[in-house]
Amino acid sequence: MNYPSVISFTAGLLQLIVAGYALRLNRLFGTARVGWSLFSAFALLAILHLVQSIPPLNSGWELGIKIEAVYALISLLLLTSMVHMESLLKERMRLEREEQRLRSELELRVREKTVDLIKANEELQEEVEVRKRMQTEMEKTQKELLTASHRAGMAEIATSVLHNVGNVLNSVNVSANMVSDQMKQSKIANVVRIGELMSEHMSDLGNFLTNDPKGQMLPVYISQLAEHLAMEQATLLKEMGFLRKNIEHIKDIVAIQQNYARLAGMSELVKVTDLVEDAVRMNAGSLAKHNVQIFREYDADLPDLVVEKHKVLQILVNLIRNAKYACEESNRPDKRLTLRVTNGNGRIKILVIDNGVGIRPENMARIFSHGFTTRKEGHGFGLCNGLQSAKEMGGALLAHSDGPGNGACFTLELPIKIKKPAA
Repeated sequence: MNYPSVISFTAGLLQLIVAGYALRLNRLFGTARVGWSLFSAFALLAILHLVQSIPPLNSGWELGIKIEAVYALISLLLLTSMVHMESLLKERMRLEREEQRLRSELELRVREKTVDLIKANEELQEEVEVRKRMQTEMEKTQKELLTASHRAGMAEIATSVLHNVGNVLNSVNVSANMVSDQMKQSKIANVVRIGELMSEHMSDLGNFLTNDPKGQMLPVYISQLAEHLAMEQATLLKEMGFLRKNIEHIKDIVAIQQNYARLAGMSELVKVTDLVEDAVRMNAGSLAKHNVQIFREYDADLPDLVVEKHKVLQILVNLIRNAKYACEESNRPDKRLTLRVTNGNGRIKILVIDNGVGIRPENMARIFSHGFTTRKEGHGFGLCNGLQSAKEMGGALLAHSDGPGNGACFTLELPIKIKKPAA
């Protein structure tokens, strides 16, 4: 084998390798037309060079025209491959541009969404801050309302105390005026006149009493005067008894208020019926003035309660006063107030039942709302404050009425708590 043959053989091997690589590219990237075109072109070149490198085959053929034809075919195949490669490159560039456009649009949308999210987040933060401020304001307002309600409840008790003391003082004033009038009209001065008359006739007192017309009338007059003075004394003693009783009543009312004021905010063990009776005593004057009869229905063996006495008293005083007003406005002759205390399901229930004007159905949902009242002189704090106080003690305050003219029932529920012994 001469030198040209070696060169042709080497070139043929290299072109076979290129053809094989074209097949690999076709398999990896799926460029069928370009891959097969390149493979065919380089395969023909490899076969041509291999044929030229073999002397027997090269010397026996007249390959001039044939080789030219093969080169023309190879050129055609390479041209076709280049055209396909150009189209592929253009398509790739188009895809890259499209990818760049889509990426730009995506980035733009991401930026827009990011701006929107940042704006929404800022708005949300502002809303959160506004709501926090509103919550703070609401809590502050609620505390202020609660304080105002507690003060209103204390004022309610003070008003009740003053009202009942005023009623008792009216009775005291009537009794005092009666005693004063009785003393002014008293016949006690006639005793002095009898004494003076007897002193004038001391020397002949016997003769005066038996022979003098005035003296003869004196024993009968003294007897009648004694009888009259005895009746006068009985009347005065009766009125003085009323005075003493009413003054003691005033002292009891003031003492109850002082006792509860002193224990405000403290929980202690108490008898529930004692609390009810204290509330009744603080309203006794107005109840008696409006002829409201009180009926008591207390369960036997009621347990003691650990509660804040002043809160329970505020609730009960307000409920009893409301019941009194309801009975007064009904104009019924048989005004009744029933106080019922029951025990069950771990709770003490105190029911204040009246046969007064009742509650309209549309008012039942608002009966415990702050500021709601059906009385012109009412302020609407009592029931709202009572409900809040009941909840603070772990209890409840409920209302029921069958409608106008059918009275009402308010129930205060309090949990039974066992007071732990001191360590």
